[in-house]
Amino acid sequence: MNKKQFLNTYKKIDAMDRAEQKIEDKKPLYRSEYDERLIKDYHFAKFQKNQHNAQQSDAFKRLLEKENWNEEDTKALLESLR
Repeated sequence: MNKKQFLNTYKKIDAMDRAEQKIEDKKPLYRSEYDERLIKDYHFAKFQKNQHNAQQSDAFKRLLEKENWNEEDTKALLESLR
């Protein structure tokens, strides 16, 4: 298969995908603007809480200062981010 045939195949696949997307009904992701705002605020608050906990964690600070990590350090990092 040469380069031109390869690119034409991708164009055909893209055209098929676009045709299928037009057929499908697009349902809104959120039921209302209030629900959208509420969910986004919840996720932002959760992010802020996790950020605050990470910044206050001594174990997390020690891991960041460490140069060579092993698997135990990686596990400790994941546990501190939970």
